[in-house]
Formats: sequence, C-alpha cells, structure tokens
Amino acid sequence: MSAEQPLVTPEMKEYLNTQIETDEQVHWAGTTNVSGRMRRLLPLAVASIFLMFLCSIVSWNNPSRGMLVLLSLLVWTGIPAFVAWRQSNHLRHTLYAITNRRALILSVGDPKRTESYPPERIEFLQTVPKAGGRGDLYFTTKRGGRHGAERWRHGFLAIADVDQVARLMREALVRE
Repeated sequence: MSAEQPLVTPEMKEYLNTQIETDEQVHWAGTTNVSGRMRRLLPLAVASIFLMFLCSIVSWNNPSRGMLVLLSLLVWTGIPAFVAWRQSNHLRHTLYAITNRRALILSVGDPKRTESYPPERIEFLQTVPKAGGRGDLYFTTKRGGRHGAERWRHGFLAIADVDQVARLMREALVRE
C-alpha cells in the first residue's frame, strides 16, 4: 500500500466490530485521505497571512506596536493552526463503513461516536469526484444553525474509489 493510501487501523477495526450486530455484514470500510482533504484549508491560511500583515501595518504607528504585532501574529497564525489541527485530528480518527443494513460514520477518537444511516435515512447519493479516483460521497443533509435553517451535505469525505463505493451503497441500501 502506498503512503497516499489511508489505512484502517486495528483500533478502527476493533471499534467497527463492536458497532455491528451479529448477523450484520460489512461490505466496505475506508478512511479519509487526510492530506488531500486538508488542502481545502489553504485559502484560510492565505487569508490569515494577509490579515496578519494588514494588522501589523495598521498597528505600526501605535506606541505599543510591538505588542500589537505580537498579538496579530498569535491570532492570525493561531486560529488557522488550531482549525487545521482539529480538522486533521478528526479526519485521522474517522472510519466509514457500509454494511448490508446501514452506512456508518465512526469516530474512533475521544470520545468514540457512531453515526448510523439505515436506508430510510439515506436521502440521496451524490458523488463529487476528485483527482486519482478519490472523492466525496454525500447521502444525507445535516441541519444546524438557528432554528435548523442551515443545511449542508454529509457523508464520506475524500475516499478512494468513490464511484465504486457509491455503486455498492446503492446496491446494498438504496431501495428504489
């Protein structure tokens, strides 16, 4: 297996085994291509660097400019670093699976968490192909924000062979 191919760790396999029922069969399990998915945060880093320089220039004529420059460095590098670290940590501990009964999104971090999507919760199947046969497979909508007004697609992120996984999910879980 190449360095690009994310691995299903023994801890992930063990947790998956605790989440499936006795007569349930796992058809597929996979993980996110974390480095590929993290590239999406590049605009945040560029914007933060721009804002850091802008704040430094604006504060240059202030008598306490040293403190303001330091604060601007901490804020505009700290925020994107924290966001990138949290996102990377979350994705490295996420396992996706398709069984004969449901789709699963398992978080093997602390705390462990399982999201279960039986056929009645699968709203649609949408693939978003990326380079190298990878891509996102969305199958439900999450709601949040004030009064649940915000909606976003939810599913498997940056997985290998996204079209094959979508076909497998369609055959196993989508009742047409």
